[in-house]
Amino acid sequence: MTKIRVKIPSEIEKKIIYNSARTCNVCKNPKKGIQIHHVDQNPSNNITANLIVLCQDCHEEAHTKHDMSKNLTPEKLEYFKKQWEEEIANRSSLAMLPSHNIDQAVWTFINHQRIGKILEVHGIQFRDDLKQLLESNGVIDKFGIPIFNAIKRDKTHITIYDYFSWDDSMRLHKMYCDAVDDLILTVRPLELGAIWSKREIISLVKPGSYIFAIRGYYFKTGEIINNEEDRIVYARSKNIELRWYANTRHMYGSSALYTSFSGHRFAAAFLIVKSISKEENVLVLHCTPLAMGVGFIQDTYNSPHKLKYGWNGSF
Repeated sequence: MTKIRVKIPSEIEKKIIYNSARTCNVCKNPKKGIQIHHVDQNPSNNITANLIVLCQDCHEEAHTKHDMSKNLTPEKLEYFKKQWEEEIANRSSLAMLPSHNIDQAVWTFINHQRIGKILEVHGIQFRDDLKQLLESNGVIDKFGIPIFNAIKRDKTHITIYDYFSWDDSMRLHKMYCDAVDDLILTVRPLELGAIWSKREIISLVKPGSYIFAIRGYYFKTGEIINNEEDRIVYARSKNIELRWYANTRHMYGSSALYTSFSGHRFAAAFLIVKSISKEENVLVLHCTPLAMGVGFIQDTYNSPHKLKYGWNGSF
């Protein structure tokens, strides 16, 4: 009996391709073209678990019968799919960590007020020894959130260094950097550079999605209240725009304030999507920043995904 072929829904197709880094799950050759194969060979069964990305050679092999030991059986294909997608997810997340780039790469903006609750949702805890010490020093509350008491400084902007002593600031930075890294490895953000097209973003990104984007940004002066500024951050290309505010109280030091996150700068951003809208012909992702970092460079950023925007600092 002839099986009826049903077109794979676009959202499912794009998810399968992204999860495989556009690479055959069996031979893992990134230079080969790809096709989507139905594991059970039922072309109407388009559930995610039944679809695997293969190159043409492996696709033909999957439809060819040999001695049982040589066949690409459904069981073998399911195994290859699970192993490869897990490897891609791990490699992608690891590439986002400063420690897997260069020594100078570091998170120099961390949204302390949002990270704590998100960590709790995902069952991630702050490093206990640092948390206890900082809490006993009156730097953080029992939830790990910094206690920003009102201060007066004869300067235009104040950062987190102005609220706490140098050594406590270093401890706080260390505690939160480790927590951000743990969160990335847990939630496995979408590498936005791999899906920088309207169709793919609409298919894969939803409100509440965690995303990572390493590229050029505009940092514009925003409203300043009590020496703290809500800096406006955005990047636009191909009629797609990322947009958010970053309060300077969550920045670590003057170099972050006046160099790393000022003007036109290349940076890494770990974000959560609040909403997606269209403004005329532009698709806008309104985000909340969880962390921003500097010091990432092309040669050491080993994402398994091919980025659709370049490393030339384009904005």
